Amino acid sequence: MWNLAVAAVGAGHAALPPDRKALVAGLAGAVREGKEALHAIAEGVSAAGICAACGGECCRSGKYHVTVVDLLVYLAEGRELFTPAFGQGRCPYLGDRGCLMAPSYRPFTCVAFNCEQVERLLAPQEKARAVLLERELRALYRRFEEEFTRRFMGGLLQNYERDIVRGRGSILG
Repeated sequence: MWNLAVAAVGAGHAALPPDRKALVAGLAGAVREGKEALHAIAEGVSAAGICAACGGECCRSGKYHVTVVDLLVYLAEGRELFTPAFGQGRCPYLGDRGCLMAPSYRPFTCVAFNCEQVERLLAPQEKARAVLLERELRALYRRFEEEFTRRFMGGLLQNYERDIVRGRGSILG
């Protein structure tokens, strides 16, 4: 289903008129920058080491974390897409060396969440900044939803089931 969903969004993106592609590209760049800023806050307290030590406990149920918006960021920027490994009993986007996605391309849920270990290390001003950045990022995702009159936060696979499998039209509308 992953490959079919990716192909459906890819076809929808390819069929967009130039002005809509430009809009998607602009929004995609803003999403990527927001994710980079959120990730930088976590990296300020060496979150990567904490995550490596725990083995990605928060990543156990990531099957639905990748959204249409996350995929559109890849497509708009011409990035090569990763290959998830479903059926391994953990997040399908985890490889032997950690997440298959660069931080600025990870799903909203993954970049916005900080476990208690990371959260305890953040200074109050960094916590406040993270809340503000998360709100801004959430607003960008809503903007995508408004532009395409579709709900995307539920996940790419869920959108594929809703729109394609159930015959309700294309994922991008």
